[in-house]
Amino acid sequence: MVRIGRAQAYAAGPDVYLAEPDLKDPELGAFDAVVPLIKNGWKFQPPRRDVVELQPPDGMAACAYTTGHLDPEKELTTLQARWHLWGGPKSGYARWYATATTHTPIPLVKAITESVCDPAPLPRWRDSMLPGLREAAQLTLVTPPAPPAPTPLDVRRAVASRRTAVLPATSVPRWSTTTRPASPGPRR
Repeated sequence: MVRIGRAQAYAAGPDVYLAEPDLKDPELGAFDAVVPLIKNGWKFQPPRRDVVELQPPDGMAACAYTTGHLDPEKELTTLQARWHLWGGPKSGYARWYATATTHTPIPLVKAITESVCDPAPLPRWRDSMLPGLREAAQLTLVTPPAPPAPTPLDVRRAVASRRTAVLPATSVPRWSTTTRPASPGPRR
């Protein structure tokens, strides 16, 4: 199979990017999806029957791949899927999980594994995190950046707008409630 770029696959349509891998051994194609995990320090766990599992050093997540034949109907309606990813502490309810079936394109599963092991921080509200997660997380206070310094063009625009906003003194109507003083001398 000739590999094509993601943009080319998208332009070609769903028959290309949703197609099953054209491999003699589908298990080898699945390995491509776990490469990001391995590169980020995830380790293979002791083998279980028909399941290959990787976990990060902190044990707070896992990616399990089930080998062999699976019933496509059960993959869609139960947790018996080809791919099973989870994260969060092993005890408690603060966990998430995701599953992917045999027919999920490997590039999509790889995109999921890349995002799962991405070390970039995610914004969270401290008060909305469950206490068990708050203890395991590395919280960093985020302060908004200072506004950028004005450029010379910004300064010129500000000065120009001030000039046009100020009205000359002669155009401002003047009103008075005082009477005129009497003029010296006789009136004519």
